[in-house]
Amino acid sequence: MIDTLPIHHHSRVLFLLKKSEIVAFPTGTSYGLGVNVIDKVALEKLSDLKGRTGEKAYSILLPTKDKNKFVEISEQEKMVLEKFNDKPLTLLVKPQPILAHLAKDGKIGVRTADHPFTKALVDLLEFPITATSANHMGENPAYTIDELTKMFTKETFMAVDGGKLPTNAPSTVAKFEDGKWIILRQGSITKKDLEAT
Repeated sequence: MIDTLPIHHHSRVLFLLKKSEIVAFPTGTSYGLGVNVIDKVALEKLSDLKGRTGEKAYSILLPTKDKNKFVEISEQEKMVLEKFNDKPLTLLVKPQPILAHLAKDGKIGVRTADHPFTKALVDLLEFPITATSANHMGENPAYTIDELTKMFTKETFMAVDGGKLPTNAPSTVAKFEDGKWIILRQGSITKKDLEAT
C-alpha cells in the first residue's frame, strides 16, 4: 500500500528518512526511491523492495551542506556539478570512508537535484539519500503515483505526489579520469557539454 504526501511536505519526508523508511519522490527523470544511505537497515529494505542484488550501486543525492564530509570532489567535478545542478547528471566521484560501503570500483554516483522538490529537500538533509528509480529490477520507472501503486502492490511506503512527470531520458552518467571526461551512460548532457565547463 502506498500513501501519498503533498509536494510541500519536506519536513515529513525528512522525518521518515530518519526513521529508516523508504520514500518515493519526483525527480527530473522519473519517480525515485530515497533512503538514508548511512542507515544499513534502510538500504537493505530498499534492495528488498527493488529485488536488487549488491552488484549494482545506488546513486545518491548529497546534502547542500558538508558535501566534503561524504565525497572527495576535484575542482573540475565541482564546477560541473555546479553548472549542471538543475540538469539530469550522475557524476562518479570518490567517496569518503563514511560512504565506502556504497562504492563500486572506488567510485560513487552523485546525482544532481534536478526537480524543485529534490532541490528543496537537499537543503534540509543532514545525510545523503539514494536517488534510484522507483521500480523493480528490470521494470520501467514510474512517472505517476498510479504507476507506482500498480507496480508496488504488496509493499508499503510513502510517496510524494509530484503529479505526472515528463518522460525524459535517464541522467547522463559520467566521470573525470586522467584529465578527461568519460560518458558511461548518455543522457541529455553530452561529453562536449562537460568539456565546455
